[in-house]
Amino acid sequence: MCLIAFAYDVNKKYRLILSANRDEFFNRPTSPLHIWADEPEIIAGRDLQQGGTWMGFSKKGRFAALTNVRNPFSIKPNARSRGDLISSFLLSDADPFSYLDTVRNNVRDYNGFNLLVGDLKDMFFISTTDQNIIKIQQGIHAISNHTLNTPWVKVEIVREGLKKLLESQTDNLNESQTDNLNESQTDNLNISAIESRLYQMMKNNDIAPDDALPDTGVGIDLERELSSVFVSMQGYGTRSTSVVFWDIEGNLTFSETSWSENGNKQGYKKFVVNNPCQ
Repeated sequence: MCLIAFAYDVNKKYRLILSANRDEFFNRPTSPLHIWADEPEIIAGRDLQQGGTWMGFSKKGRFAALTNVRNPFSIKPNARSRGDLISSFLLSDADPFSYLDTVRNNVRDYNGFNLLVGDLKDMFFISTTDQNIIKIQQGIHAISNHTLNTPWVKVEIVREGLKKLLESQTDNLNESQTDNLNESQTDNLNISAIESRLYQMMKNNDIAPDDALPDTGVGIDLERELSSVFVSMQGYGTRSTSVVFWDIEGNLTFSETSWSENGNKQGYKKFVVNNPCQ
């Protein structure tokens, strides 16, 4: 996963509204979103090369997502799979902070990553960039390949896009209801419409201007190609987009669209899990 935008606790009903793009080599074997046969608690896509995943949920009300930290000078050829960090949390009983505290003690075993984990009570984040454990606060956030809310162009595009999208869903409510998103009448949210618009937002392929590009050590040409929300390169790019609605009771709507190398829609999966914790 290389770009995640999420609204956390800004809505009375939905604890988490999220959209994310997974960027990866197209020749890396992958299974799309499904319930894992060997671990039926897990709902996630799967990296068939290492066996882990980039984002997933458990039926007992746990969530985790991961992006890589882009630093070509610190790559360890024999590092442990970062995708295991997701499945390990989903299958564990540790609270999110305690889990990340354990991960922090073992960060040297992995190449750089950003890791977001949560349950129905709390959500926490850690990055190998600084190894601080951050409690996610109410608001709209985004993660790419540096750390939480680093103001890269693509990060700001999806943060602002998600904010405007959620605000637009309150346009037909009265003034007192629109003073604060957290006080809106959430039954008015049209999640089908939001899902469609989030997929559209995550297909943005505009390249950032050179003076706004980060310097992550990969060279200016590659920085340009990686600067768009939707990445499209020969052999590498955005392979799937996910959209999530997770409400305060644990009800989950989780969809995924997969993309071909030329950016065409290749498949679509959707899971709706009602009261998974009961």
